[in-house]
Amino acid sequence: MRDDVLLTLQAECTMLFQSDPFMVESAEGLGKKLGKQLDVLFPVLDLLVKQGILEMIGTNANPLYRYNEPLIITEIDTPKKLKVHDSE
Repeated sequence: MRDDVLLTLQAECTMLFQSDPFMVESAEGLGKKLGKQLDVLFPVLDLLVKQGILEMIGTNANPLYRYNEPLIITEIDTPKKLKVHDSE
């Protein structure tokens, strides 16, 4: 599969799950929603699972996919005193 096609399909699939982060879907269901054949979709799903964007649940014979919400850092440690210039 060409890299541009792979990247486009990765983005489409990711955006579909981001639009409904609680969606759980089979590869067949995703194929219908995205208008793609399974032989094109499975490598993309495998890659998104390896990247941690999707989580595969169920069995290998009947996999289901769901969005893996990324962690958001709410606190950032900063130094107490920042030096703007090193002229001291």
